[in-house]
Amino acid sequence: MKKIFTNDRIMLALVLINTLFIFVGGYFDSSRFFVWCDAFFTLLFLTEIFVKLRVYGWKAYWKDGWNKFDFIITLLAVPSLCNLFADTGLTTHFLLSLRALRVFKSFRLFKFIPNIEGLVKGIKLAMRTSLIVCIAFVVLLFLVSIVSTTLYGNIAPEYFGDPGISLFTIFRYLSGDDWATFPLVISKRTPDLVARLTRAGYAILYFFGGVMGLSLVNSIFVDAMAHDNNDEVLAKLEQLEKKLEEHQNIHSGAKSKNESGSN
Repeated sequence: MKKIFTNDRIMLALVLINTLFIFVGGYFDSSRFFVWCDAFFTLLFLTEIFVKLRVYGWKAYWKDGWNKFDFIITLLAVPSLCNLFADTGLTTHFLLSLRALRVFKSFRLFKFIPNIEGLVKGIKLAMRTSLIVCIAFVVLLFLVSIVSTTLYGNIAPEYFGDPGISLFTIFRYLSGDDWATFPLVISKRTPDLVARLTRAGYAILYFFGGVMGLSLVNSIFVDAMAHDNNDEVLAKLEQLEKKLEEHQNIHSGAKSKNESGSN
């Protein structure tokens, strides 16, 4: 058992098979076979946790971040075991809804992505670097949503009926999802001058907030993720330059000795 549950390749294969069963089981949602299969894989992953705790020890197990990740993901899927009792008197909509928690086990595939540690490190760095810009973007969303609700709440309540609806509408608008719909709706329900100002105002908002703003956030995020790799390349170049200088110094010293000896 130790060789099986501590072997990353075997566990990857089990996660892939479990993911396949989850997908196929979606076509047979009432099939008890797939419920039992899901419970089998959940118990396998629970066994993996107990085996690793026994092999590595408590401290060594929790020291590894991926072991914590596996534990949380498996723990989130444990309530889906209640579906084994779905045909008994315990059947409730709540128990049946727990079946959705089985998908969390498939998230374990992330740990097998090559160089995932470097990717996670880059994402953390990018999040810190672009945090202020993201906060500014969120503030812009809230401000525009409040103003839009005040101006157009009664004119287009389906888009700006309250701040929550308005926030979702502006977010969709800046993301480019159906961006022309609500300005045209407002234009049809308002006088010509208001309609023109509305179209112009939201066109400016889309350009600076959607096109320019999102591009700025993306560029900062990507640049921050690549920054760590650039530092590594620069460090290697500096080491190479030092070695070349040392080699040139040695060569120059040997040449000067030969010249002095010949003299």
